[in-house]
Amino acid sequence: MHHSELKYYFDNEELYFSTVPERYDEIYLRLSRQGARVLALGHRSLGILSNQQLREQHATRDSVECNLDFCGFVVLSCPLKPDSKAMIRELRHSSHHLTMITGDNPLTACHVAKELHFTRKPLLVLTAPTAKSNEWKWESVHKDTHLPIQPANIRDLTRQYDLCVTGEGLAYLSTLPIYFLNTIMPHVKVFARVSPKQKEQVIIKLNNLGFVTLMCGDGTNDVAALKHAHVGVALLTGVAAKRAEQQQDNTTNSTNAIQPPAVATVTPQPQILTPAEIANRNREQAKKRLEELYKQMDESEQTIVRLGDASIAAPFTSRTSTVQCVCHIIKQGRCTLVTTLQMFKILALNALILAYSLSVLYLDGIKFSDGQHTLQGLLLAGCFLFISRSKPLKTLARERPLPNIFNLYTLISVLGQFAVHLTALIFVVNEAHKRIPPRTEEFVDLEAEFSPNLVNSTVYIMSITLQIATFAVNYQGYPFMESLRANKPLLYSIIFSFTLVLSLIFNLLPQLTEQFQIVLMPDDMRLIVFYVVIGDVILAYIIDRVLAFFLGQAKLKEY
Repeated sequence: MHHSELKYYFDNEELYFSTVPERYDEIYLRLSRQGARVLALGHRSLGILSNQQLREQHATRDSVECNLDFCGFVVLSCPLKPDSKAMIRELRHSSHHLTMITGDNPLTACHVAKELHFTRKPLLVLTAPTAKSNEWKWESVHKDTHLPIQPANIRDLTRQYDLCVTGEGLAYLSTLPIYFLNTIMPHVKVFARVSPKQKEQVIIKLNNLGFVTLMCGDGTNDVAALKHAHVGVALLTGVAAKRAEQQQDNTTNSTNAIQPPAVATVTPQPQILTPAEIANRNREQAKKRLEELYKQMDESEQTIVRLGDASIAAPFTSRTSTVQCVCHIIKQGRCTLVTTLQMFKILALNALILAYSLSVLYLDGIKFSDGQHTLQGLLLAGCFLFISRSKPLKTLARERPLPNIFNLYTLISVLGQFAVHLTALIFVVNEAHKRIPPRTEEFVDLEAEFSPNLVNSTVYIMSITLQIATFAVNYQGYPFMESLRANKPLLYSIIFSFTLVLSLIFNLLPQLTEQFQIVLMPDDMRLIVFYVVIGDVILAYIIDRVLAFFLGQAKLKEY
């Protein structure tokens, strides 16, 4: 006796079943709207046939999967992961555009999208022609709203509703004018019942529209989309991590457990077993050990990356199956981007300051000693080391960092700060020249050995102060990384550098001043240098923060 059995998603039941129950549509629609995965089961007896007769009469799949007797529904419930809502909420709060691409039924996908707050507006599903209506249309989940596929005003449609498109609907939209597809594509919150090839097409389309895409997938059917996304994240099951956490919890519980008071016990007499019972017990123990060994092998194999897995195509792979890793990647990426941009600003300012100090002033006979260069290099090296070790914040900010260094904020900020530094440096040099005897020779001997004087000591102190100040002024901090107060190593490095500079200005450590060949300044010159340094840092900070307020944030893409 041969039988034909089938499980499938519930649509197009007339192609498979000879008859269906009266409340068939009502039940599966209600279950699907509640977020369940619904499969229909069918059965058919093919009779007693030989293998030859079976091949001749049922050579194709369609001849087998027809005229089935309806057996019932299989309802599968897959609860949401505990942290999914929190992670999606954080991504929405950080001004990211979220889209679900799944192979599940559109009604189930719409329910999940609503639970996770992918959508804030009512959802419309692109519905294929039916026996009652021979045209494509937008239809609500509860079938109480019907709109034509191309309304008179597309903007009104996308302003009032979020959209859900099936794989079949996506194929149909590709036949319409390209302008219509480009307009509604960013407003499609759910792509349901799509094939792996269509997932790839969705990512490519969003890339072409100017979006920076991050694709998160956990299966082989996501490989193509992961490869074409700007950032691909593969999810694996963290069995080993979970097992370690469970062991740690068990150890903690056993350690913290209250030991019961000791009581007197009577040791029972050992039970005498027959040889058959002993052999049976040994077999049971060996069987249990073998089952535990197989279980451990299966769990360890689940964490191994296999060829064809999503992890092969994705540059990032998470051992856990939650989207929490996406938030970590974005946080660290923003922190790295901001650190890189502020590093370019600091390098540009320091290069401009050194260029003036070692070129124009060098022609005026001003130079630094080897010891001064060494001290300056050590102080700057500490600041560069600690500024590169900044950590991201624990929460994603709504603001976005600037994507590259070529922007108005960076250019104007660098030029404005350099103008302030240059003015301060020129002013201090002129004040120092007034307090030394005028030069008698017409031309400066550029090959002469270093000889400390008031001018080169003043220029050295100003140069090292301005370069250290660029770290304090241009450190980005909130909202993309920890603040300067939280970055203790960098804060202490800057404070130490400024303290050392003040000790050189006011000769607080005479031995140190003599070691680095800094001449003693007159009292009025010390105050001038001190006030100029304070004013320079404050003015440079104001310029940078005002420009950051007006020009320092990336604009969100409008669609």
